[in-house]
Amino acid sequence: MSRSRLDQLYRRLLLSKFFTKGWGKPDNLKRIFAFRKILSNRETCQHLVASDYPIHIDKEYKDGDCRVLEGHFLSPFVHHLPGIMPKEVETANFQMILPVQWRHPIHRPVCIHLAGTGDHFYWRRRLLTARPLLKEAGIASIILENPYYGSRKPKEQLRSSLHNVSDLFVMGGALVLESLALLHWCEREGWGPLGISGVSMGGHMASLAATNWTKPIPLIPCLSWSTASCVFTQGVMSGAIPWHTLQEQFFENNVYQDEIRKLIVSPEQNRRKAYDMGQDFVKNYADRMPEMESLHQQQEAGASAVAHTAILSQGVAPGSLTTADLRSSSKEINSENSNSKVGPSVVESGTPGHPSQAAQNENLKGDVSKVNVSLSLEGYVAHTGIRNSKSSNEPFQSSTGHKTVSSAGTDSRVFSSVATSQSTDHSKSASPHTSGVSAPEVETATVIENSGKAKPKRSSRKDSVKPLTVSYAQAKTNQQAKLSSPSPGRVSGALTLKHALSKSKLILSRQPSSLPTEEEKLKTLQQEALDFMCGVMDECTHLGNFSVPVDPELIIIIAAKQDAYIPRDGVIGLDQLWPGCEVRYIDNGHVGAVLWHQRVFR
Repeated sequence: MSRSRLDQLYRRLLLSKFFTKGWGKPDNLKRIFAFRKILSNRETCQHLVASDYPIHIDKEYKDGDCRVLEGHFLSPFVHHLPGIMPKEVETANFQMILPVQWRHPIHRPVCIHLAGTGDHFYWRRRLLTARPLLKEAGIASIILENPYYGSRKPKEQLRSSLHNVSDLFVMGGALVLESLALLHWCEREGWGPLGISGVSMGGHMASLAATNWTKPIPLIPCLSWSTASCVFTQGVMSGAIPWHTLQEQFFENNVYQDEIRKLIVSPEQNRRKAYDMGQDFVKNYADRMPEMESLHQQQEAGASAVAHTAILSQGVAPGSLTTADLRSSSKEINSENSNSKVGPSVVESGTPGHPSQAAQNENLKGDVSKVNVSLSLEGYVAHTGIRNSKSSNEPFQSSTGHKTVSSAGTDSRVFSSVATSQSTDHSKSASPHTSGVSAPEVETATVIENSGKAKPKRSSRKDSVKPLTVSYAQAKTNQQAKLSSPSPGRVSGALTLKHALSKSKLILSRQPSSLPTEEEKLKTLQQEALDFMCGVMDECTHLGNFSVPVDPELIIIIAAKQDAYIPRDGVIGLDQLWPGCEVRYIDNGHVGAVLWHQRVFR
């Protein structure tokens, strides 16, 4: 959903901050959470306000083509949660706009209008909604003053800036009970049908009140949605929250973490996790593409290396292998072992001259298993000092130019360690003066990662390949012997293996620490405070925690498509909570809808 730039600009121009004193007293939050469970159930809430709850009329006068009533009553909230409301907030004040003469002798429609954020006193709703509605449709209006607003504003409060998060919940609970008291009064006076509406925060408060009315009631929430959590954590209003203050209180007082958080019931808990994971994937998809491609290449290279070894076991000279051979063989191996839980086998277990499968697995758990054989060929060459030849049939060369062993294909993984086991006489005949002579015969002991098998092979550039009966244990013994007396004329395969081992240990020792940085710690703390804000807002304001209105088909929801104050992404929609309701969209933002679409609201 795109966000309105006008909404963002308008919010930047406002200097007001909300919840500057923090979350509120922990004991008050506990009491509010417990009361919410009673208030959100229509069966229990209907007993909180008597049908004859007293309403007092202070003034009545005629103003042009309408009559005006002004009255007050004690908020029913005071009786159920005494001591939480400031004294200035306890008395509810209202103004009623009536026609001088009703258009119909029986039908006398009345609608209650609840205030949005910053809508103090009566004048705005009277000018933009009540008077035009009476003139256009003959519908009377009751304009109820919000707690903490207008004449009900505490002395130390600046404009609409509520001091505590808990004040918002007190406001909501009070408006629910006060609306029920006014609906009962209208019935006693013989007015009806009755409806309730509001814009922005007023629309959400109207929705809360409608869920607890025991009869079908028209509800028109304008520019509001299913929960207030998205308003203060995702919308532009989140910039008006002193998050540093909230974080400090949250971590300084363990009651918020250990007790209050356990009381939270949020219909969005599982849904929000899934949504955040999806958002994280979309945001970081481009950054993770190299990692995903690298993983894919590792999988392909692993299959190619297994194919390389399988071909060697069939008596094919290593120098004659091509990349196409490896890929075709890897496909065959993958297809043969797709339904097997055991890795591809090169040497059958228990054959003469070879250790059993279990014994080979135990042997490979030693030094060879410490080598990170998943290193790419280029990485292996870089760490061991060996560079790749231009031709895949040419042998690798050490940094000094001595030949070691040929490799098939540059895209395969390093899955083999070379062990040179020449006789003493032959090693003596090797000298720097014979560099132009063809390479001597070498023995290769091929080691397969995960499969746990070793099969020695003899390969020669002059003679045909003949399988050897040298066991892996013998090859390892030869490697250790060569380490004790290395030949200066060639690079020992065992020395190469030892070098790779030392290099891999050095690389692992240089890995960055997994301990979180100060920046990561700060982000974690911020996220915990944000999650707690989402939780407490959902607990007290999410309509999924309240009863479904008696007749959802009487509900018409007005929403702005580019609303930056009340984003609808990632939360359960009202049309999902109340099947049968109607949603109408305005092609504008929050501020633009208020300025130019009042007729749609009416």
